[in-house]
Amino acid sequence: MKIFNLSEQAAGLSVIDIEKKTESVSKSGLQILFPFGKHDVGLLRFKGSTPWEEHPNDEFLLVVEGQTTLTLRTGDKETSATAKKGDVLVVPGKTWHRQDAQDAVTLMFMTNHDGNQHKAATD
Repeated sequence: MKIFNLSEQAAGLSVIDIEKKTESVSKSGLQILFPFGKHDVGLLRFKGSTPWEEHPNDEFLLVVEGQTTLTLRTGDKETSATAKKGDVLVVPGKTWHRQDAQDAVTLMFMTNHDGNQHKAATD
C-alpha cells in the first residue's frame, strides 16, 4: 500500500504557463502518481487556457489548490462553471472541454491512458 498526500505531492510542482509551453516547465508541472486500470492518476499545476480535449471515458478532476473554469462543448453549445479548492468535477466521456485559470491551479486528475484527442484553444 502506498499513501499519497496531495498537498505534499503538489508542493514540488512548478506552474505550467500554458501560453509559454516550455518543455522543462511542462515536465515539472505534471506528475503521474499511479495507474488505475486504463487510467492515469496524477497532479497538474497550470495557469492560462488549456487546449480543447476529449477522452473516451469520463474524466475525474479534484481542485487541490486555486480555482479553474471548466467549459464543456456539446454540439454548438458551451457550458461553463468555476470550481475552487475541494471541488470535484466529472467531465463526461466523449465531451470536448477545456479549462481557464487566471492564476495557478492544481488539479488531481484521473483520465484515460489512451484515446485522448486535443485541439487548439482557439478552435
